[in-house]
Amino acid sequence: MLYETLSQPLIFLIMTISGFMSGFLFDIKDIFLHFIKQKNIISQILLFFAVFFTFFEYFLTNLWTNFGELRFFTIFAFSIAFFIQRFLSKNFLAKPFLMCYNKLKEKYHGRKKRKMVEKV
Repeated sequence: MLYETLSQPLIFLIMTISGFMSGFLFDIKDIFLHFIKQKNIISQILLFFAVFFTFFEYFLTNLWTNFGELRFFTIFAFSIAFFIQRFLSKNFLAKPFLMCYNKLKEKYHGRKKRKMVEKV
């Protein structure tokens, strides 16, 4: 057997892990945007950097594991893991985060309004 065919399961696993981890760049971008008031320009800048680092991560991982040879299964493994991570984070992580954020925000602002009323 050829050397490249012996290491394909390991390459597939590493590319899957790399694709899954690169999805967290977009989660970090979304978390930063929750705390920033001017979202228009900063959103595009953060999106540019997230996309750039995702391609850069794919390139470096492919160079390290596959010696720079571009194969379909590496693109497939990276992209499927990336889309699975984005789906899971949007459906199972973002909604509870927003619920907790809204409850804390409501609790903080409600306490602040009561203190202002009590002072008068």
